[in-house]
Amino acid sequence: MSSLRKKALVRLLLCAVVFIATIVFCFLLLTGTFDGGAEPASTPESSSVAEGESPAGDSAATDSVPAEGEDSSSEAVEPTPEPTPEPTPVNFDGLSEQPTTVYAEGEQPAFTVTPDSNMNLRAGPGTDFDKVAQIPAGTAVTALGTNADETWVVVQYEGQYGWLAKEYLNAA
Repeated sequence: MSSLRKKALVRLLLCAVVFIATIVFCFLLLTGTFDGGAEPASTPESSSVAEGESPAGDSAATDSVPAEGEDSSSEAVEPTPEPTPEPTPVNFDGLSEQPTTVYAEGEQPAFTVTPDSNMNLRAGPGTDFDKVAQIPAGTAVTALGTNADETWVVVQYEGQYGWLAKEYLNAA
């Protein structure tokens, strides 16, 4: 291997090492672990220091006097809590009666129709409501909501909403 190629290879490896070190340094700086992890990298104190300057070397940046009415004992800024989003009302099209409780996404219980017989999917929580469809025995369904006494659940089967009697469902 020629000396020119060796020099080029050494330079390439040196650049790669510097590049990786820069990425690690930036990650540590952004996550706050490089400065001890006491506070995030975007605090007012760290943003007032220009790039390349040391905060310890500039006494004006570290010896600031609080303005009148400011509390000098606590410099940490409390994060503003995120507002809780209001649940959007759910309307299950095609039902004669809407559920009183609607399960949140990820909290919906799974059931299996009993293996002995098919079940009638109904427009409301009761056998006196119209039959919407029939669900084959052993079919897995997910409850989307329930009535007040939790004896009937709303499910979606083949794109259609309906009610099933909970007593004929097995927890999955």
